[in-house]
Amino acid sequence: MSFLSGLTTSTLSAASSTSSTTASSTTSSTDTDSSTSSTYDTYMTLLLTQLQNQNPTDPEDTSEITTQLATFEQLNLAEQNNSLLTDLSSSLQSLQGVVENSAAQSYLGTDIVALGDSAPLEDGEAEWYFVLDDDAASVNLSVSDEDGNVVYQTTTTGDEGSNNFVWDGTQSDGSVATSGVYTLSVTATDSDGNAVDSQTLMTGVVSALDLTGDDAVLYVNGVDVDLDDVQGTQTVS
Repeated sequence: MSFLSGLTTSTLSAASSTSSTTASSTTSSTDTDSSTSSTYDTYMTLLLTQLQNQNPTDPEDTSEITTQLATFEQLNLAEQNNSLLTDLSSSLQSLQGVVENSAAQSYLGTDIVALGDSAPLEDGEAEWYFVLDDDAASVNLSVSDEDGNVVYQTTTTGDEGSNNFVWDGTQSDGSVATSGVYTLSVTATDSDGNAVDSQTLMTGVVSALDLTGDDAVLYVNGVDVDLDDVQGTQTVS
């Protein structure tokens, strides 16, 4: 028989009165704003009230009460653990944000290499890297301006791995391009004419940071670079 099955209206009223009295006393003696008890505290109040009002000729089954107590104790511990895990998760997220912001700040003024095909033309120079999956007998490099117009093209060869390309801003018609952001397109084939997969990396000096969003953003003179896209740094010449 569950001890809860024997509760009467008067018993519940007594339990409610006991809970109210306890809560009132606690509120008057502490500065907390909490006005409700936890499920575990409520359960214990009801249990004590039931035991105080049980029929002496038909006492409650102590084994059942013990089992229920153990169950509620486990639930209480589980609630506490969940609360601790939530606090820990929040702390770890905050710590991760601090670490990322610190890493982003360390790149300020540094010449980085990052994933991306856009790079700034500054001081008459724009620089990219292209990474090839295999040796390439022919690599077509095409530079476009911010409007998508192709301003320069050249063909070269490439080795498997990282290859460097520096554009001095001279356009195909011989004129000098203005400063701005330019995009590099790479098309490579091997000696048999088969396509070779490639990946383009940009480079430039980090001139500013944006730490207001969920992820840190680096600014390389007009080019936005996510912190996760940074592949490394190089010495500023």
